[in-house]
Amino acid sequence: MGPAMTRSLERKWSPPRIKRRAHTPPAEFDGDPIVWAAWLYYEERMTQEEVADQLGVSRASVVNFLQEARDRGIVTISVASKHLQTVGLARELCDTFGLANCLVVPDDGGRLPSYERIGKAGARLLIEQLLPDDILGVSWGRTVQSLSTSLPELHLPGVAVVQIAGSSIGTADFSPELCTSNIANRIGGRCINLHAPGIVSTQQIKKLFMQEPALIETFKIIHSCTKVLFGVGSVDRAGTAMRSGYMTTDKIMPYLERGAVGVMAGRFIDRDGRPVLGALDEQMIGMSLAEIAKLPERFCVAGGSDKVDAIRAMLRGGYATVLVTDEATAQALVVQAEPAGKRKAARRH
Repeated sequence: MGPAMTRSLERKWSPPRIKRRAHTPPAEFDGDPIVWAAWLYYEERMTQEEVADQLGVSRASVVNFLQEARDRGIVTISVASKHLQTVGLARELCDTFGLANCLVVPDDGGRLPSYERIGKAGARLLIEQLLPDDILGVSWGRTVQSLSTSLPELHLPGVAVVQIAGSSIGTADFSPELCTSNIANRIGGRCINLHAPGIVSTQQIKKLFMQEPALIETFKIIHSCTKVLFGVGSVDRAGTAMRSGYMTTDKIMPYLERGAVGVMAGRFIDRDGRPVLGALDEQMIGMSLAEIAKLPERFCVAGGSDKVDAIRAMLRGGYATVLVTDEATAQALVVQAEPAGKRKAARRH
């Protein structure tokens, strides 16, 4: 047989195909090959072909397993928060208002409300910043609520999540207790609710509440917070404070007459971020603005055209070290912003 014929036969012959036999997943994967495939691919960084060999299945099966892992929520894939930043706006806000970090969520053409987009982005950023032994103080509001439901399920039993503003009649959107418990449940942390009304009827009743041993212990934890999470509300009729039942028009009016433009943690601020005080402050149970401003890390999640003045006031007051907002709000904030050096920090008041 000549060389040419030999090469022709070599090209035509191939070893017989052997059907792979699927392997039984190890016990730690609860017998689920999809979980096993996801672990090998995402955690052990195997190629799809290597995963196929390990499982004893075809590469096409591995592709299907990985897709099903995403569909079932076994694997969640998200863009890292740093890639969500509209960099120019974020840097300008950091420089102007002295922020340590800023996340500006790009416009999505109106597909989702801004508070949902801010909440989702804020959840990713918060998870990146949480430490195993943090005490996280949580205020309330629609955007904080959105963040609380956007967190992935984690196991951080050393983290305490504490409610920093007293309770109101509330709704499913604005309940202070729900914001706190949602976050604690999602991260597997300790939940500490503030079991007292946000506003009581008289100053004397507040004094009695604050003498209760249970509240004394709760406030010890509140004053030990290492981080705080809060939103910002407007003072118009559509604002969170009004819609939540936390306050009424007649209670807010004296604050408006004194120049209030925003609300955070139930407290009023003027256009420069200075606290606007009134009769309600002697009836509120919760962390004060001065106490919030003293905490080392302060996360604000807020946005929307109706809140631009309130958010600018909060930033002028120096209450936030981290801001998560949307692109349109960020653009509005930088238009007439003052340099950080010209502002008085709220902690001085």
